[in-house]
Amino acid sequence: MTEWLDDFLLRSIAAGLIMVTIAAPMGCLMVWQRLAFLSDTLGHAAVLGVGLGLMLELLPIFGVLAVALLIVFSLSRVSSFNSALSETTLAIISHTGLAGGILVVGMLPSQTVNLEGILFGDLLATTRGDLLTLLLTTALLLVVLLRHWRAFVALSVSREIAQAEGMAVRKLQFLMYAMIALLVAVMMKVMGVLLIAAMLVIPTTSARLFSRSPEQMVALSACYGIAALAGGISGSYRFDWQTGPAIVVSATALLLLTLAITRIAGARSEGKRVP
Repeated sequence: MTEWLDDFLLRSIAAGLIMVTIAAPMGCLMVWQRLAFLSDTLGHAAVLGVGLGLMLELLPIFGVLAVALLIVFSLSRVSSFNSALSETTLAIISHTGLAGGILVVGMLPSQTVNLEGILFGDLLATTRGDLLTLLLTTALLLVVLLRHWRAFVALSVSREIAQAEGMAVRKLQFLMYAMIALLVAVMMKVMGVLLIAAMLVIPTTSARLFSRSPEQMVALSACYGIAALAGGISGSYRFDWQTGPAIVVSATALLLLTLAITRIAGARSEGKRVP
């Protein structure tokens, strides 16, 4: 039991809980606004940011953030956000960023970067500096979310209605995209660029099956995220699994269990209605 109290494990659990705290509301907004593919695109392109950051002798997070914000800004300059965020456009950016990043990383000395850690994350290797960065970023994002929550929710319901009510729709959307870019940059160390979108979307999808209000969905999403985190860390400790993939598999298992429960409950309610 003393191993569970090791400093590195406490840091990992703290980092995971911080990640869940911000992933729940951000994931809900992304699902409502159909932005899950955007987070996946930014995650893949983050590999290029890591490579460029290391090549320029900068911290990788700065390179990731620069590339992510450049993509977001480029999309925002397109006359129509809907056309900019088409699946085809995002797929091109996603695969090009990932391929370009792998090429750039391949040109660096082998001891400079751990490509597996970039792709899949390493929660158990969280340092105090990583924890502080994650905490400060999460605090910043939560402040912005609290200030603009009602506007974000209104925008998720209907862009036309939000615009008719006098909201600056384009500015709100750009702010949302910038927040996703920042979230991807800080979550990369914890979940890896290939798994970020999964942790944002899967617990939210599970919560959606039981939720009756936006706030309830956020709370349930956080609960699912914590359960997936516990399952992933336990699996990593007991079976020596990679922590990031184990968390995602746990989240998916919870989603499948939730779907089974809702289907059984639905079948029983239908059966009671039959005379």
